[in-house]
Amino acid sequence: MRIVFIGSGNIAHFFATRLQRKGHDLVQVYSRDAGHAAALAALCGMPSVTTELSDIDHSADAYILAIKDDALPEVARQLRFDGKVVIHCAGALPLEAIAGTAGDLAVIWSLYSVKKANLPQSDEVPLVVEANTGRARETALALARDISGTVLETDYTRRQMLHLNAVFANNFTNHLLAIAQKISEIHQLPFEILQPIIRQTLEQTARVLPAESQTGPAVRHDEATISRHLALLEDHPEWQQVYAGITASIQQMNPSRS
Repeated sequence: MRIVFIGSGNIAHFFATRLQRKGHDLVQVYSRDAGHAAALAALCGMPSVTTELSDIDHSADAYILAIKDDALPEVARQLRFDGKVVIHCAGALPLEAIAGTAGDLAVIWSLYSVKKANLPQSDEVPLVVEANTGRARETALALARDISGTVLETDYTRRQMLHLNAVFANNFTNHLLAIAQKISEIHQLPFEILQPIIRQTLEQTARVLPAESQTGPAVRHDEATISRHLALLEDHPEWQQVYAGITASIQQMNPSRS
């Protein structure tokens, strides 16, 4: 399949490298940054690079818009690919974000944190697909399956909930670990000492549902310990709010004292 990439960031690198390995013809990459576009083109053997939307090649079969969520609608408004399949990669945005670019529209969203400096090696990175026509669906599913062995087809309502869940599971979890790292630095404690319990927490989710493995002062309703912890955070009221909010949520989910 002949493919043009609009965007040269993390997802563009991930999708392009996988699709190039599968024998797809990557004909061009567009980016506002000529250096970034040239780097991706060199990596995947793309013959053409452009920094102008007006110079995008119209001979491809599919156009993958792998750009930031907040830039997607504005870029899409400037594009028209009649008779082609246009795909965006933004998990939180509906198909309507690219309405007007073509009649056949789809989404391929990576439910995974991707960084181009350290691309995923697994063939099971979850991809979520949505499409508005049979042709768009067929194209998006074929491309997604050439990128990953784990592909879920769903609608926008469920995709939004998956995106929300990903924020809780990945972004918020990472932020809590960043707070723990900062507390370790402030109090000259080795952050590495927490690594075994971090691994335990994440690894046990494959065996036990998180709601069933909850431990700590909140689930025990140990108010004395909770008060001491909040006092220890008095120099960081924003962390106090995080602690208090999560504690309240745990207690609401676990109303019975153990």
